Amino acid sequence: MKARTNAEWLIALKSDGQAQAAALSDLRAYLLRAALYALYRSRSTLRDFAPTDIEQLAEDCAQDALSAILGHLDQFRGDSRFTTWVYKFAVNAALVAARRERWGRVSLDRLLDTPDLVERIGSFADTSSDPQRRALQGEILAAILQGIESRLTKRQREALTAIVFEEVPLDELARHWGSNRNALYKLLHDARQKLKAHLSERGFDAKEMLDVFSNDR
Repeated sequence: MKARTNAEWLIALKSDGQAQAAALSDLRAYLLRAALYALYRSRSTLRDFAPTDIEQLAEDCAQDALSAILGHLDQFRGDSRFTTWVYKFAVNAALVAARRERWGRVSLDRLLDTPDLVERIGSFADTSSDPQRRALQGEILAAILQGIESRLTKRQREALTAIVFEEVPLDELARHWGSNRNALYKLLHDARQKLKAHLSERGFDAKEMLDVFSNDR
């Protein structure tokens, strides 16, 4: 790939003709390498994929990243090297693709029908040697579980379980439900507001909960 300064990248990509074509070719090759690296780092998620399948997925990710970069060129402020900035687009595209492939092989109906919230929420507790801290963690987690069970609708519980605890991609859940991102954002926002109100009524505030689960102890 030809070495370019930040300004040279922007000028070439915003121009036309041979200079733009060369910059696009170099950029796409760079994004492809970044996407391949990120996907191979996610091999546990893509263990059923043959190398040729991963290469094809990386091609798609590189193209998605390239389109996103070209649409956001005016947002590049030069705080880092241009290649550092674009690298993040490729890695993010690859991580999203890996998660999508992972959940494309999982029965979301089965996952949503049998959410073991006690186990999922309990996993957030640590093994601190401080008995007072462990006790407070237990109180907060119990309050969260009670709020989820008593304050949220079934749909809100399912969305919270899938997206927050199981890390199902928002787009995948929207596709599964025949919904859209905005509707799910609203659903999750309402669920969080209900939980926040419930925890406030129980005497917990956000700073206290962050402090008690902080690892800086």
